[in-house]
Amino acid sequence: MPFHLAVGLSNCDEQVFEPGGTIEGYVTFDLRESVKVKAIRIAAEGLATTKWLLSESGKSSHGRSREVSYSAKVVYMDEEQLVWKPSEGHAKSSVFPGIHVYPFKFQIPAGVPPSFEGDHGNIRYHVKATVERPWKTNRSVTRYLTVLPKKDLNSVPTASEETSSWKSKSVGFCLFRYGKVNLQIRIPKKGYVPGETIHVETDIENASSRPILKAEFYLIQQCRFLAYRYGISGPDATTSPSSSSSHHAQSDRYLSRKRDETKITSVIQELNVAPRTEHKSRMRLKIPCTCPNFDSTLIHVEYFVVVKLHVKCRIRKTVKAECPVIVGSVPLRGGTEDVSPRTPTYTEVGTFSALTHRSMMSVDEKLTPKYIYYPKYGKSREDEVDEPPSLADLQLPPIDSISDDY
Repeated sequence: MPFHLAVGLSNCDEQVFEPGGTIEGYVTFDLRESVKVKAIRIAAEGLATTKWLLSESGKSSHGRSREVSYSAKVVYMDEEQLVWKPSEGHAKSSVFPGIHVYPFKFQIPAGVPPSFEGDHGNIRYHVKATVERPWKTNRSVTRYLTVLPKKDLNSVPTASEETSSWKSKSVGFCLFRYGKVNLQIRIPKKGYVPGETIHVETDIENASSRPILKAEFYLIQQCRFLAYRYGISGPDATTSPSSSSSHHAQSDRYLSRKRDETKITSVIQELNVAPRTEHKSRMRLKIPCTCPNFDSTLIHVEYFVVVKLHVKCRIRKTVKAECPVIVGSVPLRGGTEDVSPRTPTYTEVGTFSALTHRSMMSVDEKLTPKYIYYPKYGKSREDEVDEPPSLADLQLPPIDSISDDY
């Protein structure tokens, strides 16, 4: 018996919510014929998960290695509403033909971390509607949301301060020592928002006997993940920092950490810095749509600007310096340009997914968070065409709905 099930949101067009806010919407149940139903439920869930495999060997394995699973889970939100049930005394009842609309409202807990997709873990929020049917498979539809805490750079004391880094390194090796290369990088402030441009100044002192060929400027997203052996002894969302520290200390032997560094934007500048000379340069890096810095129970995200020099030699030929920066969602005051925020276009989200090479983000667009974006130095919203990718070649139901034809 054909029916159509869909989830709609009434208080947010862009599907972006703040912690402490509400999710309001409705479930549409469109029937052509009567259907026997046990219940209709709507659930709102927020979950952080991490998972990977590690190769380990022990005495019992006689020196042979085996793959051991490490995982962890933290529940930030878990609420459910029963929006339809049979009359009292009946285990099931018929829902008659027509369009049935069931409203819902959920409160997002305060202090939850932002939506995030990484290679070894993720933080996801969604609303799920389920139709329970007797003697048949339950039918459900899920709508993913972006939860984005407000990170105001004006409340971060170091966001407006200049940051710098200095690195000195000898290039070459053993008999082929060519001397030192000194690199200093300066950034006028630490705090930025997606869409803003980072101005990087470099002072290069080539005290070696070899020329410097090029400089690479890039912004990296550094992610740290936490998981436990077989998923046991994991933390929970209500664990305080002090109790969390003692809890981790007691289960260190079950603990595993992963760290990923992903280039999210980069620029290469061709140089020809001769031996025994100095050189100054400036470069700009535009921040794509990405999540703010955050620290949660299982996942920690921060950003660094890196400058790498390539020297003309075979061994120990690079010199690298890096500076930490803070990515927020509310820009520093005092700017004269238009800083009206918005969510990114499909093109911007796709570009970021391609830059990070994250297959899980580029394959399923429902899971890709749409973070706040500030087109300070880009085109205006009116000049952009925001069109979703073509799904003409895919035989799929609508993203936020599902139909049953039997």
